[in-house]
Amino acid sequence: MKSILTAFALTAGMVSAAFTSQAQNGPKVAGKVVRAGEQPVEFATITLLKAGDSSLVKGAIADINGKYEFEQIKQGRYLIAAAAVGMNKAYSKPFELGAAGVTVPALSMEAASKSLKAVDVTARKPFIEQKNDRMVVNVESSITAAGGTAMEVLEKSPTINVDKDGNISMKGKGGVVIMIDGKPTNMTSQDVAELLKSMPASNLEQIELIANPSAKYDAAGNAGIINLKLKKNKNYGTNGNLNLGVSQGERSRANGGLNLNHRNEKVNIFGSYNYNHRDQNQWLGLYRTMTNEGHYQVFDQQTSTDQKSDYQAGKLGVDYFISKNHTLGVMADLSRRDRLMPSEAVTMMGNGSRLDSVLHTNTEENARWDRGAYNLNYRGILDSTGKELNVDLDYARMTQKVNASILAFTRDGADKALLNSDTSRNGQPSSIDIKSAKIDYAHPLKGGAKLEAGAKISFVTTDNDARFDSLRTGNWIKDERRSNHFIYKENINAAYINFNKQFKKVYVQVGLRGEQTHINGNSTFTKDQQMQVIKNDSSYFNLFPSAAVNYQLNKNNTLGLTYSRRIQRPDYEELNPFEFYLDRYTKITGNPGLKPQYSNAFEVTHTFKSFLTTSLAYTHTKDMMTKILEAAVDQASGDTTAIRYRYQNVARADVFNLNISAPVPVTKWWTSFTTVSLTYNMYETVIDKNNVKLSSVGFFGRTQQTFTLTKDLSAEAVFFYVSPQVADEGLFKMKAMYGLDLGVQQKVLKGKGSVKLGVTDVFRTSYFRGYFENLGRTTSVSNTWDSRQVRLSFNYRFGNNNVKAARNRQTGLEAEQNRVKGGN
Repeated sequence: MKSILTAFALTAGMVSAAFTSQAQNGPKVAGKVVRAGEQPVEFATITLLKAGDSSLVKGAIADINGKYEFEQIKQGRYLIAAAAVGMNKAYSKPFELGAAGVTVPALSMEAASKSLKAVDVTARKPFIEQKNDRMVVNVESSITAAGGTAMEVLEKSPTINVDKDGNISMKGKGGVVIMIDGKPTNMTSQDVAELLKSMPASNLEQIELIANPSAKYDAAGNAGIINLKLKKNKNYGTNGNLNLGVSQGERSRANGGLNLNHRNEKVNIFGSYNYNHRDQNQWLGLYRTMTNEGHYQVFDQQTSTDQKSDYQAGKLGVDYFISKNHTLGVMADLSRRDRLMPSEAVTMMGNGSRLDSVLHTNTEENARWDRGAYNLNYRGILDSTGKELNVDLDYARMTQKVNASILAFTRDGADKALLNSDTSRNGQPSSIDIKSAKIDYAHPLKGGAKLEAGAKISFVTTDNDARFDSLRTGNWIKDERRSNHFIYKENINAAYINFNKQFKKVYVQVGLRGEQTHINGNSTFTKDQQMQVIKNDSSYFNLFPSAAVNYQLNKNNTLGLTYSRRIQRPDYEELNPFEFYLDRYTKITGNPGLKPQYSNAFEVTHTFKSFLTTSLAYTHTKDMMTKILEAAVDQASGDTTAIRYRYQNVARADVFNLNISAPVPVTKWWTSFTTVSLTYNMYETVIDKNNVKLSSVGFFGRTQQTFTLTKDLSAEAVFFYVSPQVADEGLFKMKAMYGLDLGVQQKVLKGKGSVKLGVTDVFRTSYFRGYFENLGRTTSVSNTWDSRQVRLSFNYRFGNNNVKAARNRQTGLEAEQNRVKGGN
C-alpha cells in the first residue's frame, strides 16, 4: 500500500508542478484580430508558428473581443496566423520574442471572396474541449494517437475506463452507448471492443463524451454516450485494415480481423470479419458464516472454471448514393459464439472448528449463441437550409442453446465416505426477436437555432424454455421444481422534440422525450404437481426531459450545466424466475416482478484553458436494479441454509462524483494523462424484511505515462487504483484493487504497420474482494481471473487511406440489443 500511495503522490506532484509552471509569469505573446471597421473577430483560431519553417508551436481560440494570448513560450522568432469561417487567413509579420514578452499589432482579416469550402483552417485544436452538452477529445492533438488504435485513444480520454474484457464505463458507470458519427454501432460490447481495437486512431478526428444525452437519444441507459467522429473526405478507392494478435497468461488467446471499404461515385461497399479465441480460467471463493436454529455454521466454497470460446463476426453493407443529398443503405451483421465451460466446486461445511461434510459439484456446460441483424435505411437532405430526414427499419434474431450436466456428491468430514449424490442435466434453448422502425427529422431555424423531432416503435419477443432432468435408477426424470418456460413480449412507442440555439456566449438546449411501454411476461412451471403461471402484465408511460446550458466566462474558463432523466429497463434474463444452481446451497435467480430503474442526473463542468477539466455530478436513482444476496430455501429438502443471488430493486441510490482530468506534457518526449475521481454513494433498501442502509466514500485514480523514445518507437506505463467502497453491483463492501500495465510499440512498414508488445496486470493485483452482511449472515467473496497476460499484436493499414469511411448508420435496435446478455 505504501508503494501505491507513493506512486500517486509522485503523480499528484507532477500534475501540481505542471499546474504551477503554467501559472508562473514568463514570456508571453498577446494580440488581437479585427475585421473592417476595427470590429473584433470573435472566436478566431489563432496559431503561433516558428518564423523559420512555419511549424506549429501552439494553438488558441480568440475570445469574444478578438483577443488571444500564449503563455510560457520559449524566446525566439515567431509569427501569428489567424483563421475564421468566411474570412481569408491572415498572417502577422515575423517578430522576436524576448524575456519581456510581445504584444503583436492588431491583425486585420478580410471577408473571403470564395466559397466556404475554400477556407483553410489548419490550427491544431487543444486536446480537450468542453462544449455545450459534451466534452470533446481532439484525437489529432494527442501525441500518442499516431500508430495507435481507437481503443487506445479512448482509454486515455477523461472519465473513461476500459476493463480487462474491453467493457467501457464512463464516470464509474457501465451501460455506455457507443456511437460512430452520431449513429449507434448496433453491436454487443464484445463486438464494439473488437471494432475499436482494429480501428486505426488515424481514422478518428474527435471523441465526444456526452454524460447527459438530449431527448433525441433513447432514454435507456445510465452512463451516457461516447461518439467517435471519423475523418471525412471525398476521395474514391479501396482501403483496409488487417490486425493479428496473440497473448499468453495461464492460458493462450488469439484474435484476428480484416476490414475492407470500397467507394466510388455512386456506391460504397464495406465489410469486415473478426475472429477471437479465448482460453481462460477463473476462480471464485465464497466464505459464508451464519447462525441457523442456534447453531453456528461455516460454508467455505472454492470454484474453478475453465472457459474456451470461439467468436466470429461478419458484417456486409452497401450505401447507394441516389443523388448528392439522398442515400439508401442496407446492412447485414452476423455473429456466432461457441463456448465450453467446465467447472469444479468444493464446499466444506462445519462449525468453524470441525469439518462435518464436503460437497463436490462438477459441471460441464456447452453453449452456442447466434445473432443476425439486418438494417434498411434512408438519409436525405431536403433543401439548401439543411432540413434532414433519416429513416431506419430493423430486424434482429438471437438464438442460444445451452446444455449442462451436473454431478453433485457429498462426503464426510474426512472427505472419504460417500453420504449422498445427485446427477442432473439441463437444456436451455432460447430466442429473442426484435423489430423496430424509427424516423428522425431536423429543421434549422433562424439565428442558428435548430428544432429536431422523431419517433420510434419497437417489438421484442423472448422465449426461454429451461428443462432440468434428474437421474433416478438409471432413468432421466424431468425435475418439475427446476424446469421453467418463460415467454416475454414488449412494445415501446417513443417520440421526442428537441430545441437548441447558440447565443453569443451561451448555448441552450432543451428537449422532451415520451416513451410508452407495454409488457407481457408468462413464466410456466409445475409446483406440487400443479401447473403454475406467473404473469407480469403492465403498461406505463414516462416523460424524459433534458437540458444543457454552456457559458463561456472568458477565454480561459468555460462553465457547463446539464440535466437528464433516464430509464434502465431489466435485461430479459433478469425477469426470468428460473433458478440456476452453482451448488446445492448457492443459486442465481431472476425476478419477474423487477421494475425499471429511473435516474435524474445533474452535472456542473468547469474547463480551464482547455487543459484542466473538473466536473461535479449528482445522480439520484429510484428502484436501482442489482443482484443481491438473500436467504433462500431449497425446494426439495426445505434446507434454510441456502443463499441466492436475486435481481432486486434497491429503493434508492444517491451518488455524488467529483472528477478531475488533466493531460500534462512533462517534457518533449514524456507526456502524462491523469484522471482522479472521488465518489460518495448512499444506498437504502429492504433485504429479507430488513432495512439496509449503506454508504461509502470511494477514490479512483488512473495515470498513463507515455514516452516517445524515437520517431518510430514508444513506450507506456498505465497504473490504476480503486479504493475500498460499496460497489453498486450487489452492494458488496469491496476492498482495494490496483494494477500496472506496461507496453512498447514499434512502427513498421513505413508507418503503415505497428507491432506492440505489452504486459497487463504485471503484479497480478487486479482482482475483486468484498463482503456482504445481513441478518447475522456474512458472505465474503474473492474473484480472480487470468489477468496477467503477455500480448503481441500486429496492425497493418493498406490501400488508399483517404477513402471516405463507410456511412455508419443509427439503427433502431441498440436499446433493445443492449439488454441481451447471451453473446457478450
